[in-house]
Amino acid sequence: MSLASPQPLTPEGSVEAFYVHEPYVLTFGKDSVDIWRAGGPHGRLEHIATLAQFVLAPPSRLDPVFDTDRNLIIIADGAHGDGLPSLVVFSLVDGQLIRKLELYGSLNENGLPYADGKILVAIEEDKEHFPPHGLTKILLCDVVGDGGILGSVNLPARLQAREELRLNTDGGVLLPVHVRPNGDIVATSSQAWGEKMEILFWRGADISRSPEPAASFTLDCGIEDGDTIYPICSAPLDEKTRLLAVYEAFGSTPQVGSACQTSIFAIDAETMTIRWHAKPIGGCVHTIRYIAALDVIIAFGQHQQWQHDDEYDDESKRDTFQYVVALDPATGSERRMETINHGVQGSAVIYSGLSRIADDFVVVVVFNDGSTCAVDLRRFLEHGFLREGERLVVSRSPLGEGFNVNGEVAVAGQTVIVSVGPGRGASSLYFSLP
Repeated sequence: MSLASPQPLTPEGSVEAFYVHEPYVLTFGKDSVDIWRAGGPHGRLEHIATLAQFVLAPPSRLDPVFDTDRNLIIIADGAHGDGLPSLVVFSLVDGQLIRKLELYGSLNENGLPYADGKILVAIEEDKEHFPPHGLTKILLCDVVGDGGILGSVNLPARLQAREELRLNTDGGVLLPVHVRPNGDIVATSSQAWGEKMEILFWRGADISRSPEPAASFTLDCGIEDGDTIYPICSAPLDEKTRLLAVYEAFGSTPQVGSACQTSIFAIDAETMTIRWHAKPIGGCVHTIRYIAALDVIIAFGQHQQWQHDDEYDDESKRDTFQYVVALDPATGSERRMETINHGVQGSAVIYSGLSRIADDFVVVVVFNDGSTCAVDLRRFLEHGFLREGERLVVSRSPLGEGFNVNGEVAVAGQTVIVSVGPGRGASSLYFSLP
């Protein structure tokens, strides 16, 4: 039996932010940070613990890291004001503070790659410490043992001129992509409106000496006359291979027509070679994941197409759709492509991703009116979504009339967590998939 109606995520009904790592949910309130677990009786969330020390919700794109093997949560604390940024480590079991690792500089909001107790943190040091334009570094940190900051790397000398461009770009010029258990680092050099991007590799054994990269190669923007290329997301394929989704575009407007695409690469992190390059996909992939049980890669993304009218330039002709793509992990070839057209559906997709329920994986789509679609991944690979004509068959929204999801959605198992409002006052609710 699932929840018959949405329930408030917290007794207060709202939170500053929430994060999910199945089956765990981490909520940041005004006065406390709490750990919950999905899958309780009747689909309810079970409260596990309150963190022993209050921490502000981390900066955008620096989601907390969950290490379920060691029962740890690692949170990046941006330390507003004169304080130093830090990594704060808590127990996933009882919320107790385990350690706090102080960093330096200011946090660059570009993810926290993690593996086996090692984590990468991108920081920026100001021009007073590194004239004339400052310096971007990637810190290799040990958050499990007593190693602390093990070392740092920065752009090689031949690319140092990019630091000047960092001041006028969104996303930085040195982006961490992957860390291996032995401390090896994979990163990319990127910048706004640049037509080339380098994949850089440092060996963990050499990090303490901050050497030049041990290996690198260059990727060119795959769109003719394109002027933008940067990484969007990545995921492990096997012990030495990393999947990397790269956004490529012409012009400054993202996700418009044929002016942008996503290329997916399988990169051998030991030899720094490309195993395969999948056929580019229009628009922007936001999530990629390899499912070993079914030996398939699943990617989720969005595309927008404007059909301009010379006289009226009618934005109503905009064609927006989400897509789910299945790729063969050995070759990158496309096994299935399913689209969800917002205009046909009558409601916009606000979330799409994979959820794990028991031993099965489920493709979950949540629309901005609170309606949902969930299909077993095995069935999806064989038959795609269940449709009536071109429309997906969806389950009716449990939110009721007048409630719309305002953009924050997460799914843990069969539990859907949403922020609704602000029309009736923003609040955070959760309910179960049918």
